[in-house]
Amino acid sequence: MACFSPSLLRLLLLIGTLCAALAITQGGCGRSKPDAMEDQAQQQAPKLCVLVVDDPQIAAAIRRAAGQWRTHTGGELEVQESSAEKISRLEQFQADAVICAAAHIGTLAAEKKILPLSKQWLSQSSGHWAGVFDLLRIREIAWGEQIYAVPFGSPVLVCYYRADLLEKFGRKPPRTWAEYQKLAEFFADRKNLADMAPPAAQPWSGTLEPLAPGWAGLMLLARAAPYIKHRNNFSTLFDIETMEPLIGRQPWLRALEELVAAAKTASHNTLEMDPAAVRAAFWQGQCAMAISWSTAAHGPTAQAVSASPPGESTAADQTAHADAAQKISVGFVELPGSREVFDVGSNRWMARAEDEDAHIPLLSVAGRVGVVSAASRQPEAAYRLLLWLSDEANSPQVCAVSPYTTLFRHGHLQAPQLWVERGISPQQAAQYAATVKTALMRQQWVDGLRIPGRAEYLAALDQAVHQAVRGEVASLEAMAQTMGRWREITRRVGSKQQRLAYLRSLGLDELQ
Repeated sequence: MACFSPSLLRLLLLIGTLCAALAITQGGCGRSKPDAMEDQAQQQAPKLCVLVVDDPQIAAAIRRAAGQWRTHTGGELEVQESSAEKISRLEQFQADAVICAAAHIGTLAAEKKILPLSKQWLSQSSGHWAGVFDLLRIREIAWGEQIYAVPFGSPVLVCYYRADLLEKFGRKPPRTWAEYQKLAEFFADRKNLADMAPPAAQPWSGTLEPLAPGWAGLMLLARAAPYIKHRNNFSTLFDIETMEPLIGRQPWLRALEELVAAAKTASHNTLEMDPAAVRAAFWQGQCAMAISWSTAAHGPTAQAVSASPPGESTAADQTAHADAAQKISVGFVELPGSREVFDVGSNRWMARAEDEDAHIPLLSVAGRVGVVSAASRQPEAAYRLLLWLSDEANSPQVCAVSPYTTLFRHGHLQAPQLWVERGISPQQAAQYAATVKTALMRQQWVDGLRIPGRAEYLAALDQAVHQAVRGEVASLEAMAQTMGRWREITRRVGSKQQRLAYLRSLGLDELQ
């Protein structure tokens, strides 16, 4: 038997250890087939099922990506589709992952149909999360103190404006709702436009806002946001102690009265217009300003989302849409804010501090998120799939195709044209991207009613807006009636349950 000195023995053991490690990492020693273990691992990769809710564009995009996922992991991918109405009747999802509206998180979490994302998962994928805009990463996907979803892009409403008109008449983009109203009134009068006036037969509005059913209440929320979000108050829509609605108070009445005044500058029937219809009218040169968001899923003159399925236009249509965009000089700015805010505690208006945001974005207007089903047998694999679909490389192909999303990662600012209408210039696309980033990196926000009964609460707000715009009732009476409906909804769902849900929508589990 050979004898070795201790030092030589240690050296041989070290060499042997290094060889073994190299064999494991490179798959070299002792393998008759170089790829045998890799092939076996791929064969064992789980088959995953993704359920896509009310978004055929994302469903089609994931089907197109299935082959790449198979190459990436060796796993099979099945895509199913359903509607929000159908999934509300399910006890559990027969899927591993679900892609749905961001506003559904609260209800799905309360019904225990989805799992919170474990701290271990989040820690292991911290690089992915660092690239997501703050309000989406920290607020919109949270329920209580836990994270429940992976962002696929959630638009905030922004103000489109005719940059050529503002420049021609020496005006600046609006910073407050008062400035916005003055611009809307000025541009609504064709006489003020001189040689820039549209043809007499063409519809023309100072501004257009989406006030169709399903949108009027959200538009009122967006307008009220800078008035109701005080840095010292959690209570914005409801009193967090009693769940008494706060929508009959001064900031809400001001927001509704200003909305009605802006609607009077429109020759269009805005009570039938959703964000897509508003956007289309802007690109057709029919208004000076418009409230919507930008999307690559439609051409600039596409029909409203509710009127026809997105993505069905022909190549000729797309060329015409691009031509329309090139003829319109567009600018983008955040929704107007306010230097005044209403303090619920003292029941009075106060000036904001100089270092305080005047702009308050409304979250969960639309948007899509990915969640892990509580019934999944491979929840971590489902989570990894959602990360992969929404990462910087794949999100432009998977997420940008939806009319309900927009850019949501810092890396998207490098190629913003992938997320906007065709024909928008690189400079205009960059301005839109910067506007979205600014809004979604702010410290304050208002939640878009992510609690059970959301559709009913918003429908009641829709009705109040419609009655006020039509002049059927005064703003005070409209909101008083809506408060009564909100109380009834809360009682029917359960006041205690709704209070907890409202707290969790604000990122709290209970008041300390």
